Amino acid sequence: MHDDPTPIAIATCVEASLHSSLDGFNLPRARLYGVSIVDVSGIASHQDGALRISFLAEHGDVYELLDAPSSAIARMFDVAVVLTCGWAAPLNRDEQDGETRSDDEISDEVPPSQHPLRRRVRLVVAVCDKGVASVLRFADTPNDIVTDAGAARGSLADAVKDLWNDPKVVVSRESVS
Repeated sequence: MHDDPTPIAIATCVEASLHSSLDGFNLPRARLYGVSIVDVSGIASHQDGALRISFLAEHGDVYELLDAPSSAIARMFDVAVVLTCGWAAPLNRDEQDGETRSDDEISDEVPPSQHPLRRRVRLVVAVCDKGVASVLRFADTPNDIVTDAGAARGSLADAVKDLWNDPKVVVSRESVS
């Protein structure tokens, strides 16, 4: 009997599968997938058939995708996965030291898509009962991945957690004639 896979193992397996089927880093719309675990032992080695990945929805705005009441269907699966592409820019890391560099000032003043050191990125975020994990891949180094086993913070991380943990309550009233 194998232990349940970690969120990072699942995210890495899903990303590897999607990477082999996607063309590039310019998807115009964020995508939502539901993932069923078929073969726990095959996840770590990224075996074909270890996961069943089902496309559920897409939207031009990742936050609207995650917030749509219909996206709650993702919770019917073992794992929900969000895939999105965009621009990444260097983070301003010197502010804590009281120093700033011109690159840092640029990072604060312009969106990533306009930053001179921008890089095209594709991000896969997986969420399940055991937590959240993400895998990203840059267009200029497509053979390398960067993983995060749940330490990411920010609005996207919160939106993914909310999708999984905070079901939307929809109240409808029937009119009585």
